[in-house]
Amino acid sequence: MNRISTKTKFFIFLFLLLSVFVNAQGFSASTSPASWSATWQPSKFFIENKGQFKLPVSSAIKSTVSYVYDEGTTKIFFTQKGLVYSFTEKQKKKDKEEERTEKFKNEKEFLEKEREEKAVSYKTDVVSMEWEGANEHAEIITENKSSEYFSYAYKENGEQKNENFIYGYKKLTYKNLYPNIDVEYVFHPTDGIKYSFILHPGADASLIKMKYSNRVKLNSNGEIHVSTKFDDIIEHAPQSFYANNKSVSIASKFIKTGKIISFQIEGYDKSKDLVIDPWVHTPTIANSNCVWECEKDGAGNIYIIGGDVPMKLLKYNAAGTLQWTFVTAYDTSNQDWLGTFATDLAGNSYVTCGSTAALTKVNSAGTQVYSVTGGSNDEYWNIAFNCDQTKLIVGGTRLTGLPSITGSGVIFDINTANGSVTSIKTVGHTTPGFGGFANPDEVRSVTSSYSARYYYLTLDSMGAIDQNFSSCPSANSLFKINHGFVFGYKCENYRPQNGNAGIMAIRANRNFVYTQNGKTIQKRALGSGAILTSATIPGGISTASFGYNQAGNSGIDIDSCGNVYVGSGNAVVKYDANLNQLSSTALPFAVYDVAVSYGGNVVVSGATGTSSSTTRTGYVQSINMSACNPMTLFCCDATICPAGPFCTTAPSVTLTPVTAGGTWSGSGVNASGVFNPATAGAGTHTVIYTLACGSDSIQITVTACATLTVCQGGGNITASGGTPGYKWQTATTYTDCSSCFGGNCIP
Repeated sequence: MNRISTKTKFFIFLFLLLSVFVNAQGFSASTSPASWSATWQPSKFFIENKGQFKLPVSSAIKSTVSYVYDEGTTKIFFTQKGLVYSFTEKQKKKDKEEERTEKFKNEKEFLEKEREEKAVSYKTDVVSMEWEGANEHAEIITENKSSEYFSYAYKENGEQKNENFIYGYKKLTYKNLYPNIDVEYVFHPTDGIKYSFILHPGADASLIKMKYSNRVKLNSNGEIHVSTKFDDIIEHAPQSFYANNKSVSIASKFIKTGKIISFQIEGYDKSKDLVIDPWVHTPTIANSNCVWECEKDGAGNIYIIGGDVPMKLLKYNAAGTLQWTFVTAYDTSNQDWLGTFATDLAGNSYVTCGSTAALTKVNSAGTQVYSVTGGSNDEYWNIAFNCDQTKLIVGGTRLTGLPSITGSGVIFDINTANGSVTSIKTVGHTTPGFGGFANPDEVRSVTSSYSARYYYLTLDSMGAIDQNFSSCPSANSLFKINHGFVFGYKCENYRPQNGNAGIMAIRANRNFVYTQNGKTIQKRALGSGAILTSATIPGGISTASFGYNQAGNSGIDIDSCGNVYVGSGNAVVKYDANLNQLSSTALPFAVYDVAVSYGGNVVVSGATGTSSSTTRTGYVQSINMSACNPMTLFCCDATICPAGPFCTTAPSVTLTPVTAGGTWSGSGVNASGVFNPATAGAGTHTVIYTLACGSDSIQITVTACATLTVCQGGGNITASGGTPGYKWQTATTYTDCSSCFGGNCIP
């Protein structure tokens, strides 16, 4: 019999003790996904065309498009007759951007100014390369299929369409483009596209002729330069060799005849396969290669939106492997202001166009469920879900007319099943008065909370409303205060220069609501929004422009333990509930959004540069910061719709709860929720409504009303009787004369 030594017994004891501790803590390798990082970059695939791509109208080639390399601002169309290069560049505004201070006479004038601000000039060019005398029915063979797939939303003849489950390929081969000659296309390891002509035995190299639509130059280095409105398309001098022996170089060069390029090959063994191997380098066109926001679903998959020509939605699994890309129809080249998105626990994503409002729902497989437009005067800037994710709560704007030509800050209650707006709540107004428009009070950030409430940030204020505001249409904001951030009309300095957007700057749990403005994070009281404590965000960015502030970073989230995670200009910072800094992770980019995930990980997204930068790099990164699991909301809405004030002589009224089945308590109210002002008597009374999950209350004012008399004499208006103190109100009627002759009209 083998004996176990004392030392061995000791290590076995330690192992068993450690195993018990680990199991008790619930730690395991399978629940702690590794950290990962990905940069925003074009997908280097030749994407199959299922109708989502159309040749530019100005293309000299008229042919069927089979595959496309889609870089956003640059597209290369592969047709049966040749290649078409399409370039689009957004031009920077020449005029200095200023905050809005002008006055508007009517809604028409305001909307014209909105269109002017959204207008962007674009420089475009289209260059065609046609194979002269080639086989227009050459078979195209694909290789190296992508593991991820693509979905495209696009417009055709004014109709919204969607194609799903489209794959891309790393290699295309045109078989027998010329007799015994194939051409292969692959991606260069660093930049551009490599193509190779494969000359099989019996091939005649002189048949190959590539005719460009633009001017062609052959320089002293043997390179072909094709002029565009941007930089040149460069065909680097070819290298030629035998297919089965690359070490043997065959002398070859380009020949230029007008706009036609062909090849001159020195003597070679025509019984062997010869490879002619040039490399095409296209102009670099600036694009906002940034990641604006990040989300997670209940399985730990990560979703991001980024780019602007167009905006794209991407899904990664928890390990950071890209699953699919959904290309939206929202594109700044169409004068859209890009919006926001949110993902529910089931993996459904809701992506908006900011202005003019539109909403697309994409399921967890990357398939478009619906795409709807909002009101023509509406804008969608930021999204939250209600407690059970059956509603979208979208913070935004509704443009209003006289007497205040402005964008009012509103919150939209949207049905997730079809994208329809079921109710709206106005929570922000600009300075009242004719044409009063100093800075529109638009909702730019919104969040849900445990207490069946939504908290929001407008450009100048912070407030809260009850979750089911559609059930209590007359309800006012629970509170609204000046947040002190003094955000500008463009409240951030990282989205595309020509547009506005929401920011990720407010988050609430069952204890507190937290806000940030780029430089400072604040802990606030749930009931009043009062600042309880604040902290400076290390590396935070906020810039001033004409007296208003623009955040250079954003992003905020809370884990189930109450720890707070905030994005800065160069890091993500972890605080405890009292804003004591616990840790931070340095990053090579400014953070725009933060999402607590699972297994201790926190996901961040952002980019280098600012709104005015021409070259930018976007990032999404999953970082293990020993985070607790994400917060989960529970549905307990004991809200009572507001009532009163009443006179003591007023009849009884039945109070309205948002959720039925609770019990009533408080002075003047019976078990059925009927409030009797006479029974309650004069004073302010608290009425409580209780459900099994929690309770809420309202205060109802009852006054001993008396007859009120108002008299005018000697230029003064006086009041007597009634119940002091008195509140005076004035009303003014305006007439819109913009459509009248000469802008004048007779009252």
